[in-house]
Amino acid sequence: MARSSPIALFCILSTQLAVAPPAVAQVAQQFVETTRGVVGFRLHRVLDVHAAFRSRHEDLVMAGVYDDGAIVKVRIVRYTIDGKRASASDEAAMVQAYEEPKPSDAFEPPFDARYANAYSYRQKTPQTLAFTSELRDAAHGDGSFAYDADHNVLWYAYQPNALPPHASSGTILDRRAEVLPNYWAVKQETQQYRGSYGPFHAAATQESDFSDFSRFPDLQSALRSI
Repeated sequence: MARSSPIALFCILSTQLAVAPPAVAQVAQQFVETTRGVVGFRLHRVLDVHAAFRSRHEDLVMAGVYDDGAIVKVRIVRYTIDGKRASASDEAAMVQAYEEPKPSDAFEPPFDARYANAYSYRQKTPQTLAFTSELRDAAHGDGSFAYDADHNVLWYAYQPNALPPHASSGTILDRRAEVLPNYWAVKQETQQYRGSYGPFHAAATQESDFSDFSRFPDLQSALRSI
């Protein structure tokens, strides 16, 4: 998705965030400034699902490219399901899920000014903001985020407003860091779900680690690197 120009961003912040705590606009501005550019990364994701007498274990390693903070390309390095290599169709579905997520599935962070009109905000502590959304899909949720003295988001945690099948509750926690000079990104993500499968308890945990960040002068050189 194209990043707003400074003038367009100012207009968005002036209208959508007018009734929000002042820190929201400061965090949103810092988010734009610290996610600019083309950056490569590596993702290692492990998923464990347990339901009744069934279980599923996925281990995924991918190389990918961010363009202004948005994933534009991924390449699967390794993908196994219950210890066996994933099928071509499973790999294709995984690539599509990252490169072309459904609008109702890809989380729209409340500290991005483009999505501010979907949220209500409350100052929870001097450096923590709570947020809620009435949009009932997986792209939105209720939670909070913390920021440092420079208004960089350190972490955000929320309960999605739409859950996977068989889940009755779920939480997602993302931890961010300065991974390159003046560039911030998610370093770790933990998703946990609880629910039932028929009369049996079910649970799922997904751990994602992002590493090997590198900056590129343009998108084409980044795409060639993976």
